[in-house]
Amino acid sequence: MQLPGPAYREYDFILAGGGMAGLSFAYYVGQSSLNNKRILIIDRGVRNEQTFCYWSDETSEFDVLAEKSWHSLYFHSARPSSLKISIEPYTYHKINGHAWFSYIEAELAKHPNIHYLQAEIESIGFQGLGSCVNTSEGTFYASEKIIDSFSPFPCDIANPKHLKQHFLGWVVECNFNNFETDAAHLFDFRVAFGKECEFMYVLPTSPRKALFEYTFFSGTLREPDYYRDKIKSYLFAYYGLTADDYLLKEEESGVIPMRNNPNKTANLYEKHLKIGTSGGFVKSTTGYSFYRTQKFCKDLVFELEKGPSASLVIPVNPWKIWLDEVFLQVLIDQQIAGSKVFESLFYNNKPGLLLKFLQEETSWKEDLRLMWSVPTLPFVRAALKTIYRSKIK
Repeated sequence: MQLPGPAYREYDFILAGGGMAGLSFAYYVGQSSLNNKRILIIDRGVRNEQTFCYWSDETSEFDVLAEKSWHSLYFHSARPSSLKISIEPYTYHKINGHAWFSYIEAELAKHPNIHYLQAEIESIGFQGLGSCVNTSEGTFYASEKIIDSFSPFPCDIANPKHLKQHFLGWVVECNFNNFETDAAHLFDFRVAFGKECEFMYVLPTSPRKALFEYTFFSGTLREPDYYRDKIKSYLFAYYGLTADDYLLKEEESGVIPMRNNPNKTANLYEKHLKIGTSGGFVKSTTGYSFYRTQKFCKDLVFELEKGPSASLVIPVNPWKIWLDEVFLQVLIDQQIAGSKVFESLFYNNKPGLLLKFLQEETSWKEDLRLMWSVPTLPFVRAALKTIYRSKIK
């Protein structure tokens, strides 16, 4: 990162973690009345290939970075015909991670008070009236806040009852024009044959180039070659492509916890604030995080500008949390295939309402309308389980 190294042992804000969430927070601080605060970003300096996707019905500052944007989406299921839907007034955007990080780092470099340290974070604690981050390069102190996107989110990778979104994606470039670019393929459940929720996600960015990502919503991870073989089979089955017909340009993979944050959301007057995955910014039922992270970071900076506050880092909506718990329980129980649940949602609702729901921007009446569009019995059973579980806690 092209930022100056640490010049002090004490800063106003220390960012523990310099990934998408941490740099987003720093970016919005730089645009605010807090832009004179001394900030130290501490990160180990290792980045994997990443793609950021989001949909929005209004213009945002990062739209110009989009490698490709779409106004239509495909949904494929076991039904004979696929569903092509217009999502206006929404637009679906794909940003290459390299482009986003390069842009953000250039913006942060305009602020001489923002410094960067590449180091291993060993612990986060308190020292006198402030807080501190212990690193492989020594201890640094925050007089105001530690903004933590480093601490792990509580999720047991080996526990099949802890749902994860796990995926592996390939960016492939064909030797000839082969992809239609007018729509993204948000879900392709033609690859799903069991009760686990598995699908292919396809983003064609040019007639020759596309991202293919094989994804599971389940508790059990696979070996990397399992996902790769699935992508190879998909490329041959639906595009007639063999290994001689394309180049593998990039590979990305990840594991995202799919559970509501079990930790209490921090108040803004606390010294240690968790953001990003650590702070529960990821939507538990979908794994989407980019749009939510931008919104939460922007709101967080706005509240910090006001001074000491009892506001929460993330607003708590018990109704929305319960809906997520029910949906996740349905995926855990596997009394119905995950593909059938999404099929019901997409075929029985207007696209705009569904995207609005996935952004948690629907009213409770709209939520009820969507709930009645899915198979009733598995959701009733899941709802009863979540209610019983909450009573015995």
